[in-house]
Amino acid sequence: MSYKNRFLAFSLVLILLGLAACEKGNSYYENFSAKEAKFDGTSLEFLEAQGNLYDSLLLVLDRVPDLRAKLKDPKAQITFFATSNTSFSNAIEAMNAVRKAGNRTPLYLEDIPQKLLDTLTYHYAFEGIYNTAAMQEYVEGKEIKAIDQYRMNLKYKVTSATGTVNGGQQQLVLSDMNNSIFIRYWQESVTSVVNIRTTNGMVHVLVPSHNFGFSKLAKLLNR
Repeated sequence: MSYKNRFLAFSLVLILLGLAACEKGNSYYENFSAKEAKFDGTSLEFLEAQGNLYDSLLLVLDRVPDLRAKLKDPKAQITFFATSNTSFSNAIEAMNAVRKAGNRTPLYLEDIPQKLLDTLTYHYAFEGIYNTAAMQEYVEGKEIKAIDQYRMNLKYKVTSATGTVNGGQQQLVLSDMNNSIFIRYWQESVTSVVNIRTTNGMVHVLVPSHNFGFSKLAKLLNR
């Protein structure tokens, strides 16, 4: 099946299930959102099939070949948190605002030093499968290690909807622990879409307001 046909089929499934959720109320949606939407292809193929939504991410993955290979490997089992183009725009704009204030020239994705780009991108990928069902029992979240062994925290939550506490969308909260046990030092981001099961892993999508690198670019490239 071509990428285009896979994308159309996958989108149709999500639309139909979403319509069913609207018809049957919040409890149905809550139950549905814990299930897995399946994509007939690898995690890399899923990203490539979404039009231009992940152009920036795919550009970055071209520069981070080890991670790209894992997302393409049919034998791998990787949980990956995808970031849309807006997340990269947020990071670049914040970084360049600080650079402008310091009379420095702007930088863009292609200018990020390779070692730093590798490190920041690795923190969105984890060996094994982590979905909402697996995380529900961890009330305070669970420390998990990215593929470079960096410590992150993953937590399950359910939003409120139409005045009903815990009656809305199920989400995962991914936090950069910044090598600290104190939550006040963590930088977190929530998902907009969860539980996309591919043939070689699991994909979750972070909200567009997420700042790629968990707001580290502005700090690390303005020292």
